[in-house]
Amino acid sequence: MTCLCFSDSHGVTRYIKEALNRHRDAEAVFFLGDGLSDIETFVNADIGKRAWFFVRGNCDFYGSVNGIEARKLEVITLEGQRIAFTHGDLYGVKYGFDGVVRLAENSSADIVLFGHTHFATEKYVPLLLSDRGVNLFNPGTVGGIGAEPTYGVLTLSPKGALFSVMNFK
Repeated sequence: MTCLCFSDSHGVTRYIKEALNRHRDAEAVFFLGDGLSDIETFVNADIGKRAWFFVRGNCDFYGSVNGIEARKLEVITLEGQRIAFTHGDLYGVKYGFDGVVRLAENSSADIVLFGHTHFATEKYVPLLLSDRGVNLFNPGTVGGIGAEPTYGVLTLSPKGALFSVMNFK
């Protein structure tokens, strides 16, 4: 299963449109906050085509998409992978990964998707006192605010997950 991951569009939608056109086969899209009002048009155009999952960021004063309230944290299972996704502001991601690692431990997540920093990150972290670890993935800023615009491609299968950070060059 191919999933697109976007975060931090902050009013810039042209790169979301470009990424959606590049990956017409993507079956799901994760929007990780700070630009919820930017995605409503895309969600409406995609009805019946792919699933959209979204959370609210610290700059999202408009807290819903198509009347569906956006929460600060969601946890779902796709292709046998437990995925926690959040914007990241409540977990201190600008100062390190301890908060999202605790989130993974508390939610039994295999993957934590987050944004907020505007910089793409992919990291595997072994969990203490456990025989497993967690994949942390931040797709960067699709709006290109303070950094090069990027997005993520997450490929899920029952055997695991692959993470790719994509740019627009």
